[in-house]
Amino acid sequence: GDPETLETLAYDAQLDLDATIQRISGAFRLLGLEEKTRSIDLEYGRDEKKESSSPSTALDFAFPPQLSEGLRRLYHLRRGALISPGPMRSMDDRAEVRQLFLRFPLEDCVGMMAPKLWSTGNLENARSSSSMQSMNPFPAETMALWESSIIAADQHDVQFVWSGKSCTQSNPFDLVRSKYKTFLQKKAKDRFPMPEIHMLFDGDSMSRRFTTRLAPSHADSPEQQLANFPELSSLSSASLERLRSRFRFYDAAADASFRKWFWSVSSATHAS
Repeated sequence: GDPETLETLAYDAQLDLDATIQRISGAFRLLGLEEKTRSIDLEYGRDEKKESSSPSTALDFAFPPQLSEGLRRLYHLRRGALISPGPMRSMDDRAEVRQLFLRFPLEDCVGMMAPKLWSTGNLENARSSSSMQSMNPFPAETMALWESSIIAADQHDVQFVWSGKSCTQSNPFDLVRSKYKTFLQKKAKDRFPMPEIHMLFDGDSMSRRFTTRLAPSHADSPEQQLANFPELSSLSSASLERLRSRFRFYDAAADASFRKWFWSVSSATHAS
């Protein structure tokens, strides 16, 4: 169809997703009010099922915790190239990705909905072999873009190795980049078409192809950032301030963070 019709359909799909999340959240909160004991069940039920459980958050009382991972994937889906126009993908590219999404099996489709990230963590004062070999799962959000880290990212049809400003030197960081590239190649060895791996450095014009895929968690308050991403506490105050200041030019109305999006669509006044 013509571009205007496709964009109208994409916007309608976003509204449908928002309305679905609002209905699930509303039904879940109504169920909690009716049972009156849901908060107690949530606290002790988790202890029985998990030895190491995280404390309950406001989100746990507004949306089924069992579906929290799916909720975040739907958030990435509605703002990603499969639905949202976005600044980095042409109409033809998006049409091709959509065709693949409709043809692929479920596991591949899930991988296309949201990027997966692995990071070295903070390498600011780390030079030992063990610290350079670390590969930690990180949330797919902008507050993961540490200047003292290297990131591997996989979104099924495209992959990235991103290096922060403090990790651009060849020695010793080329070894880390090579390891991460090999890791991504092994994950994609049975995929067709084979995804391209982009080797990116912070500040490169092409790095936006990666960073625009990340949820803009820099829009949240510092307290919310730390609560949702505790690893941020490993950064120095100066590094954390530099990380937050890099996103000064940002339109929250055009691209809401996961937290702001969820509370806006799940509120009782949201029009579905």
